[in-house]
Amino acid sequence: MKEVYPKDNSGQEALLLSAGKTATAEHELEGCEAGKAIDGRTDTCWAGAPYYKWWKLDLGRICDIERIVIGTTAGADGYSHYYIECSPDDLNWETVVEKADGMVSPEGGDRYDDSFAARYVRVTVTYCSSGEVARIRRFEAYGRPRGAGRAEEDSKGKIGTGMESASPQGAQGVQPKITPSKFFALDFDESSGFEETVVDDIEPGQRDRVLAGGEAGSYLIYRGVDFTEVGVNQLRGQFGFADLDKSKRVTLEVRAGGPDGERIGELVLFKQWKRWSILAGRLEHDDPRMLTGVHDICLVVTEASPGQQLMIHWLAFVKRAPLPSPRPRPAALPAPANGQYQIFFGNLHSHTGFSDGIGVPEYAYDYARYTAGLDFLAITEHSNLYDHYLDWEKSRKWADIRRTADRKTENGAFLALFGAETTWYNQFGHMNTYNMDFFINAYETQYNDIPTYYETVKQYPDSIQQWNHPWSCGDRHLDGFAPYDAELDEVLHMLEINTIESKELGGLYYYIKALDNGWHVAPVGSQDNHHGQWGTENTLRTAILVEELTREHFYDAVRHQRVYFTSALHLKVWFKVNGAVMGSRIPQADSLDIEIKALFGVDTGNRIVKAELIGERGEVLHTIRHDGKTLECFVRLPGGQRYLLAKVYQEDGEFAATAPVWLESK
Repeated sequence: MKEVYPKDNSGQEALLLSAGKTATAEHELEGCEAGKAIDGRTDTCWAGAPYYKWWKLDLGRICDIERIVIGTTAGADGYSHYYIECSPDDLNWETVVEKADGMVSPEGGDRYDDSFAARYVRVTVTYCSSGEVARIRRFEAYGRPRGAGRAEEDSKGKIGTGMESASPQGAQGVQPKITPSKFFALDFDESSGFEETVVDDIEPGQRDRVLAGGEAGSYLIYRGVDFTEVGVNQLRGQFGFADLDKSKRVTLEVRAGGPDGERIGELVLFKQWKRWSILAGRLEHDDPRMLTGVHDICLVVTEASPGQQLMIHWLAFVKRAPLPSPRPRPAALPAPANGQYQIFFGNLHSHTGFSDGIGVPEYAYDYARYTAGLDFLAITEHSNLYDHYLDWEKSRKWADIRRTADRKTENGAFLALFGAETTWYNQFGHMNTYNMDFFINAYETQYNDIPTYYETVKQYPDSIQQWNHPWSCGDRHLDGFAPYDAELDEVLHMLEINTIESKELGGLYYYIKALDNGWHVAPVGSQDNHHGQWGTENTLRTAILVEELTREHFYDAVRHQRVYFTSALHLKVWFKVNGAVMGSRIPQADSLDIEIKALFGVDTGNRIVKAELIGERGEVLHTIRHDGKTLECFVRLPGGQRYLLAKVYQEDGEFAATAPVWLESK
């Protein structure tokens, strides 16, 4: 007996299309596989964690869908947010439903009467009020298969109507090559040096037909690519690599006309975090007509490392949105009237399940505040792991973290901060950005040229940049912080140190190297959480000196390097040279009057046993022996150093290291 939905206005019955079809998911909890969302039972469901996982239905052919019924919650499950997309080809998706109202769904689930044509339907759960697990207990799609008892007169749907095309499960067809639609790499018009192959590691539960090749001189020609009147400035594609060695590269040139045509772009491609990545390369030409209208486009492999083979799943020519307009650097806030800054502790580098960690941001902020007792936490997801990571303005995760941070911030009690970690896989390193309205992703291949990245962040004078874990950045170690760039110095404020991961190189080694190269950066202690425990994973902390605990005062402190590292819990340190607090830049003087004050904000049972004054090349210029829970000392040293910082130890060797006071020529 066929299952039907109540008749529509035409009096015809809409068939239940979803029963018995194929469902897959980005993640599945044991016993809650994707197919259980469409098994018709009330006691089963699909579940994945944390939320922001997708679930997908393949109807097997293009169908005219008229109604969707979806149930995500039951009883004490509270409510869920989600969005539903449709696609004719499993490449080009359009959102047809979005639920973000915070309303509990009715007993039978949410019902949507809409009309669109699709073979694939995908649901992404973006929030669960009861916890981090995403669930779909019931999913039903009603309508009619194309050509099954109904003419295709006016059921054009929302996207791709009538496009029976190449797909992972279907036969090869021809995609329209119109900006910004994706089309399968297999839809070439001429090829040399590439062959078709099948892979099973792009998406869970799916086999995909792709092109593989890549010897120098290989090429692909796509005729009649329509850049439209809007034009394009970026080529995107899903690329894979047979050899997982990141040093083995393939250079792909984009030419108009043919293998010898005008060059309009280049992508230097290599394996990123995983075998398959969506990468993008900039397109540009002196004649703007080369980037608008219709062209025959040729992709030519000009260089390839021996043994490397490039694989291509799909391609798209797009108009990338411009970056936001810069904001000016704010004027410095005045010092406290009494001259005394407060000290607060937190963690400026952490991850959740929104990238490669665990949990969700709202729980991370609450854990840091209420369990770890931190005064601030920054969530800095890897920019290449956001949704829509090539389009920051479309990323729901990015927007959600910002909203959550605003909601969890309570001035004077806790700062919920956010940023992004730009992650390079060319052995350069990682960097955090803060106080920016967007994120930068090295999967846009122009940013693998580090000067291009630096030139971009220099355009945002109110932004905050941090060099991350140089001891574990690969062969290049952030290129040794060379060469010094005075403009970049204005937005580069911090550098991580970590004696837990590396006793030798994770200490002051790289920090001193940066200072000796001329950079004005403060040392910070970050946990780089990937396994939860935001604030309790270890004793590493970043301390800031502020008058008030607000974002405005926090970023002012960072911009002026009133920041220090500590692995000694609750150790508060005030450091001054000639009356100027850490982070200051003062004129050179014949003698330096130095003041160090240190105490434990909470009685930890530890004692302060030593303080060192450190100058260029890490030289210890003076040592103060001590034994007590507080320290207050005054030292006079001769001038001549370019910078001077303090290092204060507790008895077990854990320490705090301050930002310097810089001494500049008159």
